[in-house]
Amino acid sequence: AVVSTQSTGTEEEQVEYLLKRTAEEAALDLRAGADLTVKPKEIDEKDEEELPWCCVCNRDAEVRCAECDNDLYCKRCFREGHDEFDLTDHKPAIFKKTSQHKKYNLEL
Repeated sequence: AVVSTQSTGTEEEQVEYLLKRTAEEAALDLRAGADLTVKPKEIDEKDEEELPWCCVCNRDAEVRCAECDNDLYCKRCFREGHDEFDLTDHKPAIFKKTSQHKKYNLEL
């Protein structure tokens, strides 16, 4: 499919369009028998340092979503974002801070 590089519509409309296209492509892949399962990434201490905050609002992270590249979320942002895009197959895992993360505790 050819995607126009010309900007049309609002940013929100463009995002909605891209999400719809991605969902349509995934549905085609599934019908073709493709394995779209995402394996949880092993957290390796050699990886880039992970900050223990929600990737949406920067509150303390409470859950991790393996299907979203192991992104961290507070419970509210996970629920709102996944409900909005009907990502009911994404299951959150409880996020617990490690000793590496605890250095980011800030007293306000």
